[in-house]
Amino acid sequence: MRLISAAVHFRPARFGAVDSLRAMVADVVNLVGCELEPGGALSLVMDYSDLLLRHPAAADEAGMAIASHLLDLAAIGLGARSDVAAAARRRGLRAVRLKCVLLILEARFHEPDFSAQKLASAAGLSERYVNELLFEAGAGFTTRLTELRLRKAADLLGLRKDRISDIAFACGFNDLSYFNRCFRRRFGLTPTAARGK
Repeated sequence: MRLISAAVHFRPARFGAVDSLRAMVADVVNLVGCELEPGGALSLVMDYSDLLLRHPAAADEAGMAIASHLLDLAAIGLGARSDVAAAARRRGLRAVRLKCVLLILEARFHEPDFSAQKLASAAGLSERYVNELLFEAGAGFTTRLTELRLRKAADLLGLRKDRISDIAFACGFNDLSYFNRCFRRRFGLTPTAARGK
């Protein structure tokens, strides 16, 4: 059992969360200080909050969306009405899980042996579900991983005078020829030419 009361202590002036939570969960005020069963949406709220504490830049980039996701999850965990819970589940759980997966991917893309399986394991989800989330959001694991690596390499080529191979390896590529092909395909010029611009 975990004592949860923070969900109903949002500042009212900020995002209108208290009013929103009251509209979503009957008698939410009576839940303050009550012990709630661990697991499910409330555990996901706590995990998501911990992840945000480790990666504060994510809150700057998507603060309102994150607040909405956390509110949906809190409402589900506190016993939202069935119609509200159904809508929140559709919006919240998948969106939060996707955000979590993307944060992990952005934090670990530079690891040469990073894989969809490692991403799924780090997120606590199945590999199939992670791939499903990524495809629904527009691109699969390999496409996203390669894009993150290439963007970082392009940034580093403009900032550092390191050898191109060192930059490629620092960004997670372990084959210089493959890096050069991907870079040329993505940016329309070689890494050497990109460094000169």
